[in-house]
Amino acid sequence: MTVAGSVVASLGFAIPASADSLGTIWSGAYVGAQVGMSWADFDTHELGNLNTTGAAFGGHIGYNIGFGGLMFGVEGDTLYENSSVGTSIVGGGGVSLNSHWNGSLRGRGGFSIGPALFYATAGWAWTGISTVQRTGAGTSVSSSGVVDGVVYGIGAEAYILPPVSIRLEALRYDYGNEKLSVASGVTALSGIDRGDTVVRAGVTLHFK
Repeated sequence: MTVAGSVVASLGFAIPASADSLGTIWSGAYVGAQVGMSWADFDTHELGNLNTTGAAFGGHIGYNIGFGGLMFGVEGDTLYENSSVGTSIVGGGGVSLNSHWNGSLRGRGGFSIGPALFYATAGWAWTGISTVQRTGAGTSVSSSGVVDGVVYGIGAEAYILPPVSIRLEALRYDYGNEKLSVASGVTALSGIDRGDTVVRAGVTLHFK
């Protein structure tokens, strides 16, 4: 028995016929939760680049298929984050930009070493953006929309019990430019280029 096989057996998995078959321990459906930090940026023509950092948490669900020491799968997730920035504008009043949620549908591919999995992931992402513009007179106007874009990153995951694994991953979200013009505002924003960098840890329950 190989060392990797001994580790897998100690966690309660059936020992594969060879070490090259260790990827099959990741096969099946799973569901989990994650928490981490988000570094969000809002790039606008009128106001320049605005950044904010905050906590992020959410859930994920997916399905894996193992081929020898390789794993391929698909995963969907949602994330809540407190991404809000604001700035004053000439003439009084101000502008606030808010984006509190995102979601993604991604493919995953990687390789396993014993009970550990190392993977890359990429796919499509969505986020909601809203703006509120306040005038010096105290009135305000608002606009909102949903932006889509791409997400990509890397991660590592390892079993701590037969049905439970923990993970650490870093993801970059790049969204398209969204026009959220508010013509009656003090400054009409012609577009918002939104991005996110997220580092998060998670726990996953696997169904065999």
